[in-house]
Amino acid sequence: RHTIVRLMSLCHASALEEISGMDSELETIDTAGLDFGTLSFLRECVEVYGFNKVEVLLHLIQSLITHAHDEGLLCVPPPILSRVFQTASRGYVN
Repeated sequence: RHTIVRLMSLCHASALEEISGMDSELETIDTAGLDFGTLSFLRECVEVYGFNKVEVLLHLIQSLITHAHDEGLLCVPPPILSRVFQTASRGYVN
């Protein structure tokens, strides 16, 4: 639960930075609370491969939701889960 909140905070801040053209980073919720592997993956995708930071974060969020569902931590019917992915994607597009 804490990881998804941190990733969403980072995603929102990154999207705002991107559309505003800001050079500085906005404040986010405890990015240091994310594990080293996640931060390394994000940094590598953006700096080495040139991927869009918001797209990578959206992918990480969707992967986390899928993993939680597969592990039984998130018990929701498939139609509702698909709506979560649809809403997240629409937020990115709009």
